Amino acid sequence: MSIFDIFKKKQKTPIIKDNTVLVWEACSLSHAEVVPGFVKYFADLGYHVSVLVDPDRLKEGLFDKFNLPNVTFNEIKTKDTRKFFLNADLSSLKAVMVTTVGKIHNEIGYNDCFDTFNETLNKEKLLLVEHDIKAAVDNNVLDENIITLREMDYKGAKTVAINPHYFGDVKITPKNEDIVNFLTVGIIRPRKKNNSTIINAVLELHNKGITNFKVTVVGKGKIKDIPKEIRKYFDMKGRLPFNKMYEEVEKADYLITSYDTDNEKHQRYITTGTSGNFQLIYGFLKPCIINRTYAPLNSFNEDNSIIYDEPNQYAQAMEKGIKLTKEEYSNMQEKLKTTVDGIYKKSLENLKGMLEK
Repeated sequence: MSIFDIFKKKQKTPIIKDNTVLVWEACSLSHAEVVPGFVKYFADLGYHVSVLVDPDRLKEGLFDKFNLPNVTFNEIKTKDTRKFFLNADLSSLKAVMVTTVGKIHNEIGYNDCFDTFNETLNKEKLLLVEHDIKAAVDNNVLDENIITLREMDYKGAKTVAINPHYFGDVKITPKNEDIVNFLTVGIIRPRKKNNSTIINAVLELHNKGITNFKVTVVGKGKIKDIPKEIRKYFDMKGRLPFNKMYEEVEKADYLITSYDTDNEKHQRYITTGTSGNFQLIYGFLKPCIINRTYAPLNSFNEDNSIIYDEPNQYAQAMEKGIKLTKEEYSNMQEKLKTTVDGIYKKSLENLKGMLEK
């Protein structure tokens, strides 16, 4: 590193060209995984996309598999991004998307979002993404122009559904022949009821003599939290940067979920919000194992996924996944691709409609 690099002035403003849309993830820690998918939609509509996320997320490889023309990545800290939006002339922008609106409003309403931006921004071109509509609906302030990652099912709420599930040039891989790889993303500990579903299923498979599988865990959890007799089936990766997580998803056969209908926190996945797991399933074409209650609203069915009804059926669902032939697995992936293509087409139409208002 030269002395010029050490004292080089840090970038303070985003790069703006003709026909530019700014995509801003206002949260510096979470939700960055949705940004590549939104960028893809704008790029496909012919815009120059200038991306604003915390530089640390870029360093974690958020866009490592991205290879789209006319996309610019800005390394600007959140505080400098906020200064830019408040003070700069924004009149030339075709749109600004805020991919986590909860970071710029107070849940009482969305009008205060405009206070984050210079008055030169066309209010009709400010696109806001909400990750959970419960507070807005309960306070009777939800705007029908608010973007959500899927159609909602909560008190008749209406939003614009745009699902970002593109991560770049990812590898769509066939079923592993020897050891079937089940991937779970998130914390796994026996004392968490939904995690015990997976652990109990692994124990049941082990006791049946089914051993040609493993469970890869990306997220919190330690091998000592797993019963000794089944630890050999678990590959604990811990929290990973985006580029390493992408690699683990590519190597997996199934993405497994354990949403619990008795868990109040899990109700959001079928009412007011969604899960990042679904984005990975769509983007990498990984069939999932999912409770039937959570399947339809998230576009899963018997053709493109493995569905179970009760927690005590989880081992049976995993066994079905293990025993699927490569051809059957490939057919399931094709069905999932058809589903995902439909989600993409509808999402692109919805975004185009918003921009043409």
